[in-house]
Amino acid sequence: MKKCKKIVCAIVIACILAGAAFVALEFMGVIDLNSARKTEEKSETEQDGNKIADDETEPWHIVFKGYAFSVKPVGLAIIHESGCLNIRSCDDYLIQIDVEDKTMADFWDNREQRKKNIEDAGYVMELEPEKFEIQGKEYIRYIASLANERGAKFDRSYFYQLICDAGEGQRFFTSIRFDEIDIDALSGAERAEVYEKAADEAVAIVAGAVPTDETNDMTGSYWQEDEAMETGVVDSVVNGDTTVSYEIPENYSLQNEDLSGKTYYSDGDKITVVTSIVPYSWMTASDMADRKTEAGISKVTEEGQCEVNGVTFYYYTYSTLYIKDGKRNITYYFNAYADLKDGNIYTVSGFADDNPDAMDRDTYYSFMNITEK
Repeated sequence: MKKCKKIVCAIVIACILAGAAFVALEFMGVIDLNSARKTEEKSETEQDGNKIADDETEPWHIVFKGYAFSVKPVGLAIIHESGCLNIRSCDDYLIQIDVEDKTMADFWDNREQRKKNIEDAGYVMELEPEKFEIQGKEYIRYIASLANERGAKFDRSYFYQLICDAGEGQRFFTSIRFDEIDIDALSGAERAEVYEKAADEAVAIVAGAVPTDETNDMTGSYWQEDEAMETGVVDSVVNGDTTVSYEIPENYSLQNEDLSGKTYYSDGDKITVVTSIVPYSWMTASDMADRKTEAGISKVTEEGQCEVNGVTFYYYTYSTLYIKDGKRNITYYFNAYADLKDGNIYTVSGFADDNPDAMDRDTYYSFMNITEK
């Protein structure tokens, strides 16, 4: 039986990698670091993970934008920097949920303009917006596709969209992104089966969401099954044609791999490390390090630059104080950025509760001693 754990992590790159599709498909769009960090932090209570039965564990309890979601503890769920809840329970698709301050009627009454906006962004409407009911609840659905999406595995990417009212002038907007299955290679019956499976899972999650006064889980929080890998081996993070390799230090194991990069965890030091590649933009590594002043960081303890194996990293460290059960606790953070030869940026970030070693540059030497291909 795999245990499920919740880890809090601020992944700066996540919004850059996944945000573009959300805008065109009527998500709220990518939020900047200032608004992302305005999300209220929820005091963390570690669950013991007691088994309900021999083959079950407690569902993940996720509080997102005023709603409590119960998610089957399979795969990965993350409160994404782009402002949505991402859930991946299988390899075929990614479920992305947002809570919007609009109603289903707002979309339906303006569906022709929404359709035009989507098509103007380069998407093809595979299924026109239509209304349907599941278990007495009304939904809007449509399917859009995009050819030659940057970083996509297949020639055409498909998105199954669901909209339903959440109550009090709000709606759930759910996008199912089929990023790991070639939809074009499926027969009509096979495609319908894949769509139905994904939609049933998404509807079950949304239908079970209830309003709550609980404090929202913070941006970057994620829930996953433990799937550790062998340590002391060379690993790499990939974005498009860019590959950055490094050696995983002893006592660290791979916890997660997705579009935002790779996440490692040390059982001994209780330090979480995230490696990513930021696609080429107008920003440099130095620019990204300078953005710390915009990120709502409470106290910068060190900043500067260093060179590791000929690669220059711009870095800063900081800490945040929080009170839990009347006790003062400190979370320590490290962020570093390096310009790659092709214009992309390699990032290393880490954090740990009550362990100042998480701010020590030497802690991340192996992850910064990189080989670029």
